[in-house]
Amino acid sequence: MSSKFGYDFPEPKKGKMILFAGQEALSSHFMRKFKKDLEGGGREVAELSEVSSPLQLQEALGTGLFSSSKLVVLRDIQEMKFDFSKILQRFLKSDSDVICLATADSRFLRTRAAKDLEAAGCQIVRYLQPDNYLSRREMIKKLFESEGGKIEPRAVALLDRSVEDCSLLVGFCLQLLSDFRGPVTEKDVFAVTGLSPKITAFDAARKALSGDRSALQDLRAVLSSGEAPIAVVGAIDYKLREQCIKGESALPPRAWAKSFSLLSRANLLLTSSFPQEGIDLIYRTLIGVCEGARWQKK
Repeated sequence: MSSKFGYDFPEPKKGKMILFAGQEALSSHFMRKFKKDLEGGGREVAELSEVSSPLQLQEALGTGLFSSSKLVVLRDIQEMKFDFSKILQRFLKSDSDVICLATADSRFLRTRAAKDLEAAGCQIVRYLQPDNYLSRREMIKKLFESEGGKIEPRAVALLDRSVEDCSLLVGFCLQLLSDFRGPVTEKDVFAVTGLSPKITAFDAARKALSGDRSALQDLRAVLSSGEAPIAVVGAIDYKLREQCIKGESALPPRAWAKSFSLLSRANLLLTSSFPQEGIDLIYRTLIGVCEGARWQKK
């Protein structure tokens, strides 16, 4: 399946041997998909993450103990320390009822061994990278659409700005498709990629407006991360004004007025010779917002 963004979404056929080239995370979605389709019906399954000798590989590709039908999964074949290409070529030319799914890194595609395997009948699945950086978000959405999955716009944006390597980006997308059935969220992206959720001053203000005292811990984390205090004041002021303009009654009227007054004073102090006093006022503002919100809920 080819998209207008210059990215191919291959649909591998169930041949005798299929080689998935790319990140391990990239191959795992299709590996699970094909394994599910191919397992059952009395077919034996053998998975090998490390093959140490030619004899071990030959035995793995041989007829099963209880059935002539067999599925063999070989991971990271480029890590094999012996010449395996001739064994795999003989396997491809045999008439055995064995199917082999294998993975290799992208560099393996450029080797003579990969070309010989392809010439012998091995199907190699290639995942091309988009050549236009601006198409990355569309590429993510197209990949989810082609696989019947859904992803929230904020999760798309998070993947786009947080994962620079395109192969890894596609790999994470396929892993998310494999692990989550519902619409993929930012939380899901953090869980799969190992990224740390970045706490912002907006998050601290949002928590304070709900009466959550952990807003102070978030504020401390934001300032400790190196965020400019003047920017923190602007973010909190923006969030408070947003709520105020909407007419939401998160705080008593006097709490709104006091909060804006404290932020204004903090802004002046941060641009003067008393920056620490300005930071202290930011904390006082959030404390007041938090207490006001808790009082309003009573």
